[in-house]
Amino acid sequence: MRHILFPSITIASILFTSCEHDTFRPIGGKGGNAQLVVYPRHHGLTETLDSMIVYIKYDASDAPANGKYDDSAFCDIKNNQPTCTFSNLWNGNYYLYARGVDYALPAPGYVKGGLRYTINSQQSTSISIPVGEE
Repeated sequence: MRHILFPSITIASILFTSCEHDTFRPIGGKGGNAQLVVYPRHHGLTETLDSMIVYIKYDASDAPANGKYDDSAFCDIKNNQPTCTFSNLWNGNYYLYARGVDYALPAPGYVKGGLRYTINSQQSTSISIPVGEE
């Protein structure tokens, strides 16, 4: 009995002490129930923005070094402002980048801008992306 008990206790203690438990970190990406409704704004205004497209990088806090994003959406004009939606997202970090045209600027009038955003709950959230002249 002693020969069975000692190795069993030794193995059990090794297993319990050698395991490291990582703290859970939500990873942004597709598959959840959260929704981001995005509104690009130039100096707080939206009426003169056109041809806006928003890119999203999952599980990121900064723009991707290689310039490759995971998804994109063209903005539709709703209530006189460009609007796009990203659905079915998990909690986690995202980097959003918007670019387009502001007709209030001299030609060509290109604008762009980005920000990081963290989703903390599985619900619909509206955010604004500030854009500026290129």
